Amino acid sequence: MLMLRAEPDVTPDMAIGMAEQTVIATWENRDQILEIMTSARHLGQHLQNLWETSGKLGRLTQDHTDELVALLGEIGALSDTLCGLA
Repeated sequence: MLMLRAEPDVTPDMAIGMAEQTVIATWENRDQILEIMTSARHLGQHLQNLWETSGKLGRLTQDHTDELVALLGEIGALSDTLCGLA
């Protein structure tokens, strides 16, 4: 889980009660997040291949359209998983 918390950053020169906030990030599920991002990169490459297959015109065969719909579903699932980890 990616956790963010603020900790006061107080120096002797700062007035009492005027502490700045420093954000600390911890990655408890770093491996899962990296795996999701790697999967997203592969899906993005697959989408790029479909675009190039279409002659960069956006016209796809029915098979390629079905493939595109499946890819978009996988991207949505990855997004939901990533949001669940954060």
